[in-house]
Amino acid sequence: MTPFAAFLIFVSVGCFVAGQILLKHAMDIMARKTYSRLQASLVFGLAMLVFAGNFFINIGLLQRFDLSYFFPFQGLSVILIAFFGAFLLKEKLTLRLTIGSIVISLGVVLVSLS
Repeated sequence: MTPFAAFLIFVSVGCFVAGQILLKHAMDIMARKTYSRLQASLVFGLAMLVFAGNFFINIGLLQRFDLSYFFPFQGLSVILIAFFGAFLLKEKLTLRLTIGSIVISLGVVLVSLS
C-alpha cells in the first residue's frame, strides 16, 4: 500500500466519523427547547457534505483494494466515534464501551495483518 492510499483510507474513516459526530450534534441542537433552525441546518448540511466525501473516497478505494482489506479499517470508526462522542459531545464513556473498543482494535489489527 502506498502512503497516499493509506492517507485516503484514514481520510475516509475520518470523514465517516466526522459525519456521524456532526449529525449527532445537529440532532442535539434540535432537541433543545429553543434552537436555531439555521444553526441546526448548517451543521446537518455540513454532515451531509462530509458523508458525501466519504462516499466518493470509498468508491475510489474500493476500485483499488479488496473489500476484505479495506473494510477492517472501517471498524476503527466505531472506536473513534465512541471516543470523539465522549470528548466532543460529552457523552458517557463506560468501562464496557472501553473494553469493547479495545477488542475491536485487536480484531482490526489481526485482520489487517493477514
